Amino acid sequence: MYKARKAVSTRGAIFSILIILIVLLAGVGGYMAYQGSRKPSKTSGITLNIVVVGGWNQRTVQVAADDYEALHPDVHINLIITTFGNYLEKETVAESQVNASSYDIFTWSPTSSGPIASYVLPLNAMISSSGYNMSNFAQGMLSSGAEYYNATSKSTEIIGFPIDTSIYTLYYLKSIFDNETLAKEFEAEYHAPFNPTQWSNWTEAIWADQFVLSKGLAQYGMLIDDNPSHGMIDAFPAVFYWWYRSNSSLNGGTKGGLPGYNVMFTVSGQPDFAGPDGVAALEIYKQLVEYGDPLPSIEVVNYNTLESIFGSGKAAAEIGWTEYASSFNNSKVFPAVAGKVGEALLPGGYTEAGGCIMGIAKYASNKTAAFQFLEFLTSNAEAVKEYYAGGFVPTELGALQQLGKNNTIASFISLQYKGTLVAYANPPFLSISSTVLVPEFNDAINNYISGATISPQVALQTAASQWASALKLVERSVEG
Repeated sequence: MYKARKAVSTRGAIFSILIILIVLLAGVGGYMAYQGSRKPSKTSGITLNIVVVGGWNQRTVQVAADDYEALHPDVHINLIITTFGNYLEKETVAESQVNASSYDIFTWSPTSSGPIASYVLPLNAMISSSGYNMSNFAQGMLSSGAEYYNATSKSTEIIGFPIDTSIYTLYYLKSIFDNETLAKEFEAEYHAPFNPTQWSNWTEAIWADQFVLSKGLAQYGMLIDDNPSHGMIDAFPAVFYWWYRSNSSLNGGTKGGLPGYNVMFTVSGQPDFAGPDGVAALEIYKQLVEYGDPLPSIEVVNYNTLESIFGSGKAAAEIGWTEYASSFNNSKVFPAVAGKVGEALLPGGYTEAGGCIMGIAKYASNKTAAFQFLEFLTSNAEAVKEYYAGGFVPTELGALQQLGKNNTIASFISLQYKGTLVAYANPPFLSISSTVLVPEFNDAINNYISGATISPQVALQTAASQWASALKLVERSVEG
């Protein structure tokens, strides 16, 4: 009985063990099958939080983000979408919390590079260790918001990468300036070319204004930004650079001055526009406003109206930004000028830079991953793809060269490429630019344009004196 009972118990134990093993094996097999069919979890890897501006660089970054995630399944890119008027506050408030930032990559415009500089990571060391090819960017585009001159260390810091090319372009109506009869008449009278691509100085542009209006060829001559809220600080340097570039006492032997200070300061940090060259530039600027623009009391010419007035066919020419080109060539947007617009660099063959810059937040959680994404975003192949997907014209010289092989856009891209190489006519982008320098300068210049101040020299000296005083206050606060 005992043996029989023992024998039965042993068989039962063996059966139970077999059942357990079968269940365990089934569970393991099912788990492995589940794991094999499951996509890698984005939450288990790295998340990069990137601040972008809707209607500006959002589309460009989204294209790159989708491509990067496909290549790097362990990285998730989260776009924080904001407005142009709010991005700087959103970014600086986050970083002011010190080590508590929820963002990894910031977006900014050249104007904001001064205020943002203390909140972003200098990239020099990472660029050096990674072998990143900085020669793929033209110097003028870098000094327009991607580089920052540290006055304390007397060194230039790279604080971001430009991700699109936006330059001041001279747009003109081909129906006027390509007319051979008008060209012969103009050249006989002024002994200068009528073709804007051949203008060597601003006087020729003024003569063209006079001629166009005297013949009743358009309601306005050449439009230029005269918005005292901001635009004057863009428009004046675009004219002033013609004198600055050839005067070594102003430029100190550089093409665009110190990064951040740019063409409106000497290399010793003093305002440089109150002398004879600045006076000549301001007199030209006033004539451009008088010949080309509606009266400010009727309609201020600013970023938006530059596009709409010229797009309506009312003006013979204008100085506007790169991004207007697609609208001017779109018959659904501006049927009056579509297919009739020519483009040139500014008289004398140079331009002013704009665009978007992106860099790494000072207290970002994932600095290395953020830099690797910026490398990808600004690679030539990806920049070309971003352009075709609806983004802005790339800044990368290699990408522009690749796009230039497309015959459909070769002429347009060729001008953009040339422009990036000579985009030095830039205003200052210092920490107090928006809050102090711009309003002080624009107020003084607007007083002259409007007639409240009779002397151009007095207007410029007023602004220069205010700037010098403001900079001294900044220097004292830093020293203190």
